[in-house]
Order: sequence, then structure tokens, then C-alpha cells
Amino acid sequence: MKRRHFILLLGGASSGALGIGTGAFSSVEADRGVEVNVVEDENAYLGLKRLPAADGVTVGEKTDVVRIQNQFASPLGLSVVIDEQGDGIDEIEVEEPVEIVEEADEGESDGEDLPTGIKAYISVECDSPGDTSFTLTFSGDAGGASVDKTRTFSIHCDPEEKDETATGSDVTDSITGVKFNGGSGKIRILTTENNGGGGGIGGDVSAKLYCEDDGDVSSSDGYEKVPVNEDLRIGDFDDDDLTGSIVGVEIDGISGVYLKPDNPGKGSGNGNVVNEPTENPY
Repeated sequence: MKRRHFILLLGGASSGALGIGTGAFSSVEADRGVEVNVVEDENAYLGLKRLPAADGVTVGEKTDVVRIQNQFASPLGLSVVIDEQGDGIDEIEVEEPVEIVEEADEGESDGEDLPTGIKAYISVECDSPGDTSFTLTFSGDAGGASVDKTRTFSIHCDPEEKDETATGSDVTDSITGVKFNGGSGKIRILTTENNGGGGGIGGDVSAKLYCEDDGDVSSSDGYEKVPVNEDLRIGDFDDDDLTGSIVGVEIDGISGVYLKPDNPGKGSGNGNVVNEPTENPY
């Protein structure tokens, strides 16, 4: 499922703000100073529910922690900005059809609307255990009504679940894809069927990296044994000449190179997970 960051453009007929736990917009300001009251619960026009999973987000696993639902009668353009991303949170994402952009265009919505009655989920991925939080600002308008609210959501990150099955054995035949995180400062070679959502067979593969620096692509000298289903960075490969960002991963025994999804015309997969390698890309 495709995910992006920073701004959510939702659909509905009025506007409001999200609260901690179960909540929704408390009010919206309409034309001529008219303020429309909105019930503060998950059944309100724009509903929000903090999910129980927010109390136990396993490190390294994307977890849905907030449910938003458009219960208006017609579309609403709403922007949601990430004001603060607490320590221990690696990523904050939202599923389609919500559109994510770097900045909200004032008075305009470039993304697809969330249809009436449809739900979208905000997810997080933690990189270290402990209590943390993230803060979102919601602003938008519909037919002259406007809203501007800021809310903070608390979560608890649990330690990563270690899969001790088949540790140390070669699991090349079980590879399902490669996950490229953020700016590709790290990757994860997967044996899971849920795009990195946990589980999978543990073990090792022999892999080499392709890195891009100032437009030049270079690869590590040879294959190196690395674990699967764990975050890997350039420093985990014994090659001091590799610099820049990771743009490809080649696995010994699998033909082709798993390419970072934002390479134009290269690779295929789901979001930042590439499930099929590309033959002879370099």
C-alpha cells in the first residue's frame, strides 16, 4: 500500500481538529463568523480514533496507530503537517487515497479526496523502544469554513522481536524483496510476505550494494554475508570507498539488481519495497 509523508488531504463537508485518543474536530468557523459545533468523538463528521496498537508498536514494524474517517456529506480539503516527530520514531505515514505533499497550497487541494465514509490510517515505525509522541497540525477549508488545530499523539515502542529461526543459514531462496528506507541511508532484505511488517525466516544472504554520489554509481567490491529482515547501512559492508545513498542491492544467486523505487523507470514494488530485481541496470 502506497505511503508518503507530511501532508494529508482529506475529503468531507466541514472541517475540524483531531484529539488524543478518540476525538474529532471540536468546531469549525464558517462564513460571516458562524461557528458550527462538532461532537468530539469518533462518530463526528471528521472522526479520529487512537488505536490500541499505539500502546505497543514493535520496533521495525509499521503499525497503524490512528484511524481517521470522513463522515461529511461532501469533499473537504484538509492539510495535516507533522510539527514534531519524537525520539524513537523513524517514520510517520498514511495510506491511500490520502495525498501527501511537502507543503499545503493555501486554498487548494492537489490530492484526491477521501470519500464520505471511507477510513484512512496513520501509521508509525519506531527505531528504538520507549515512550514517545508526535504532533500534527490540521488546517483546511470547505465552502468558507476553516479550521486550524494542533494535537499530540502518544505511543509506546516495544523492543524488536528477534526471529531466531534458521539464524546463520543461507535463505536466498526465501527472499521476497528489498525495502529502501527514507533517503536510502539504510535497506532491509526481506523474507516476509507483508512488505517488512514482521516475521519471516531468519538467516543470511550474500549481497553487494550500489551507491550513488553526485550522479556516479559505484558498487561494493564483492558479495558480503549479511542478515535478512534487519536494517543495513553502508557501514555494514566492508568497503570504505562506498559513499552517497544506496540505490541498488544485488543478491548472490538472484539475477538482477533490486533498485531504489525513485530511480526513474527502474524496478517495481509496493511503495519503498521492491519485489522484483531489474536485469543489467548498470
